[in-house]
Amino acid sequence: MSSIVVIFGDTQIGSSTALAPPKFTIHNNDEKEVQVVNHNRLQEWLWESWVDAWDYVKTLAGVRGKHRKHRIIAIHMGDVIDGNHHGTNQIIQDVADQYIVALDILHPIFDMADVAFGILGTEAHAGKSCGDEVAIYKELSAREYGHTLSLSIDGKLHDFAHHGRVGGRPWTSQAAAIATEVCLDYADQGLPIPNYIWRAHNHIVDDSGFKLPNARAITIPSWQLKTTFGNRVAANRVRSDIGLFIVNNGMIDETKSRYKGQPDGRKVIEV
Repeated sequence: MSSIVVIFGDTQIGSSTALAPPKFTIHNNDEKEVQVVNHNRLQEWLWESWVDAWDYVKTLAGVRGKHRKHRIIAIHMGDVIDGNHHGTNQIIQDVADQYIVALDILHPIFDMADVAFGILGTEAHAGKSCGDEVAIYKELSAREYGHTLSLSIDGKLHDFAHHGRVGGRPWTSQAAAIATEVCLDYADQGLPIPNYIWRAHNHIVDDSGFKLPNARAITIPSWQLKTTFGNRVAANRVRSDIGLFIVNNGMIDETKSRYKGQPDGRKVIEV
């Protein structure tokens, strides 16, 4: 049985510009205060894209009820929730509520997967020493979680970590530098060179392509559209890349790596 490997991350659940189900609750610490919230226009589009992506995964895996042709391996690349950080008001204020929403979204994914793993993200989102994220991965019964992960799947060696670098401009790339640095580190430890090197954190896709003959580094998209902070630090680029990457029997599938048509995209106003 070959594998459908799904690499996704930066779900940032709890942000008003990130993934959320159609309805969720807040103020869960006191049953008298519980409120039901509908997701907003941005989250509606993200949710539709999320459902579409995972329907595609199920199709590739040949899922028929409890049976499938191929096993599903899911790797969450970190920053599961948005946390309460930097004084932003674009969040669900109580991190405990974010935790509940995250489990609601991710339990079906981790339960569907034959095996699932978690990468720890950024403390600002994941809590001190990534404690909030550790608790989530434990609740989801991730097989392993940590800052780094090396997996051999279908004859390909994969290296995973949350933090990486991307080019500061659309015409620049840092992916080849990441690939070279990681390959040197593996070689220094007497380990085989990884075929695929996966990074997250920056919310845009960067790809070293075929610059190295046997190693390819890819920074994956996110599930969060631009925040006020994002618009300040990257004002010239309106969109975040939204989607996930798939490795099907050792080959990369980019079909669902860049969803188009987000509600906060550029529009031209006739005057």
